[in-house]
Amino acid sequence: MKLIFLHGLGQTAASWKEVQDLLVDHPSEALELFPSGVGSYQEAKKRIAKYLSEEKKPFVLIGLSLGATLALELSSYDVPNLQGLVLSGCPVKLAGNILFKIQLMIFKLLPKSFFEKQGADKALMVGVSEELKTLDLTQIAQNCYYPTLLICGSQDKPNLSYMRDLHQLMSDSKLQIIPDGPHTLNTDKPKEFAEKTRSFLELLE
Repeated sequence: MKLIFLHGLGQTAASWKEVQDLLVDHPSEALELFPSGVGSYQEAKKRIAKYLSEEKKPFVLIGLSLGATLALELSSYDVPNLQGLVLSGCPVKLAGNILFKIQLMIFKLLPKSFFEKQGADKALMVGVSEELKTLDLTQIAQNCYYPTLLICGSQDKPNLSYMRDLHQLMSDSKLQIIPDGPHTLNTDKPKEFAEKTRSFLELLE
């Protein structure tokens, strides 16, 4: 089974390298969500949807944070060879979320240099966050019929409740919590992430 990875906001496709190396027995690729010329979530979604709809091999879509949001949203599109989802730290409903609004305000106040030190782009981070503030994937999650693995780090408190909600909403889902895991499991707990994913893939094949 082929694996296609979608990274989080502030990350790049390279953020999946360690996980890909640990799952080397599966053909895989990590897609860049915001290559040069793509500066919004809507643009990224349109581009990735087209790419996935043309994928010839059966595949599992694996996303973290923004990448998980995108993966879940794209599960409602016509993607013929999609076989399952792995979603990590996935926000479900940001509309009306006070913590997210506070985070967005902080992003706006921080200097560009703060983002540059993290290898991120302030305009992109703020712009995409603005787009997501009305996000509500509740209906899409309820209607999703793909086998889904939900992964969350035990330290990722804001997303832990989202993932538990998702587990309730998605009829064919399993929830795995990684002890001491932060939000960015692909870079901070790649071994554990890969192990959970491998067990899930074995059930699909």
